[in-house]
Amino acid sequence: MKRNFFFTALVTTTVLLVLSSPAFAGSLDVRVNAGASAPYTDKAGNTWQADKAYTKGNGFGFVGGDTVDRGSDVKIEGTADPRIYQTEHYAMDSFVAEVPNGTYTVRLHFAETYEDITFDGPRVFDVKIQGAEAVKDLDIAKAAGALKKAFVQETKGVQVSDGLLKIQFVSKQQNPAINGVEIVSE
Repeated sequence: MKRNFFFTALVTTTVLLVLSSPAFAGSLDVRVNAGASAPYTDKAGNTWQADKAYTKGNGFGFVGGDTVDRGSDVKIEGTADPRIYQTEHYAMDSFVAEVPNGTYTVRLHFAETYEDITFDGPRVFDVKIQGAEAVKDLDIAKAAGALKKAFVQETKGVQVSDGLLKIQFVSKQQNPAINGVEIVSE
C-alpha cells in the first residue's frame, strides 16, 4: 500500500514539472543581443542571450553572417541600453527561433554603427517574418534619423504553427545588419 502511494506521488510530481516547462506552457520570450559573446541584462531586468549560430534543437540562432563588437565607447542615442546596439550580426540570411505555437510580437533592434557608412542609403535590405514582408527597403540610418541612433521595428500578431519563427534578411545594397532580436508572447 505504501509503495503504490509513493509511486503515485512521484508520477504526479513529474507531470507538474513537465506542464510548467516553457516548452509546454504555450509561451516563451526570446531576447538575443546580436553580435554579443555573453548575456546582457537590460535596465528593465530582461536577460538578452548571447549571439549564436542556429542548429536544429538548439533553441535559436542566426543562419550565416558574422559578428562584431564595436565596444562600449560607441555612444548610441535614443536608448537606455546602448550595449544592445554596440554589438552587431551582419551579412546573415536569417534568424530562427524554436518557440511554442502561438502569437508573438517581434521587435528588431537596429543602429547604424559601421564607420564606413556616413550618410543614409548605402545599406538597404528587406526583412521578412514568417515569409511575409515586415520591412521593405530598410535603411537603418534613415529610419533612425541619424547614425548611431537606436531604432526598433515592431511587428505584432506573428503566428507560429510549426514551432519555428523565422526572420529573413534580403540584401539589396551592402549587407543586412541587426543589433537585437526580441520575440515576446502575446
